Amino acid sequence: MSNSGLPFPLQGVIGIIDESAEQLDQALSMALKCVEIRADLLLYSGFTEPDLLALVEQAKHAGLATLFTYRHADQGGRFTGDETQRIQLCSTALERGADIIDLEHGTESSKHMLSQSVPIILSYHNFERMLTASELQALSFEMEAQQPSAVKIIPTGHDIADAAVMLGWVANAKTGIKRIGFTMGEKGACSRILTIAHGSPISYASFGLPVAPGQVDISLMIHRYGCMQMSDSTSIVAVVGQPEKVDAYIADKRQQHSNQNASTNIAYVGFANTDQALLEQQQATLKISNIINLSA
Repeated sequence: MSNSGLPFPLQGVIGIIDESAEQLDQALSMALKCVEIRADLLLYSGFTEPDLLALVEQAKHAGLATLFTYRHADQGGRFTGDETQRIQLCSTALERGADIIDLEHGTESSKHMLSQSVPIILSYHNFERMLTASELQALSFEMEAQQPSAVKIIPTGHDIADAAVMLGWVANAKTGIKRIGFTMGEKGACSRILTIAHGSPISYASFGLPVAPGQVDISLMIHRYGCMQMSDSTSIVAVVGQPEKVDAYIADKRQQHSNQNASTNIAYVGFANTDQALLEQQQATLKISNIINLSA
């Protein structure tokens, strides 16, 4: 069976465990459905391999789906060792209860694990720039041809137009392989919030300091933006204005829905006044149903 034929195990906001085992308790208290165990960061902070595997077992015991990631330094991680070491630890993590692993496209580790038809997110990160349309198309073809469970492409964006490109890419998945995509950087925050509404199974958030540029606080992802309830039928409303006014407006709307016990499927997302023109240009791609300007 190909990797893409297996049911995808992750859903909603995925909490990144990168510092301590206590973060697993935080995930449970927030009613998350899945966590990412960042093996490279945990080993760097003092964990041993037995500690990591014990954490995998604890997550499984607690009913959390688990993504095991041993990220290479070339793509934002801490791993600099021999690829054989990564293969061995990832294989053992799967044996001990991890549901899926993440490895970078083109590495010996990913090639080997794909040949074993295990559940895998094949990933690519670019911390320097956005991909051109032809680069994105070619990279997607190369990665999806290997039949992973999901393809994750995360470039660095410079504006909302770049964020819209990646959300459009997510929404245009046609091969049966899940797509996980957004842009890093300050202007990519909206794509992290909205990627689930465009078809991605998950969006990442950290319990402490951001693990990647533009990452959104996990409490905001859950409570302000309702990412755990998002789907491709979510109505997206853009709220434009000064940050304080936007935050107050969104908080008020969320409170109204809570007080009414309303089962609404609306996501309110804030933008700066300077984003107005690009928002209007990218409204269809971003799937925004309405733009509210608090400064008008």
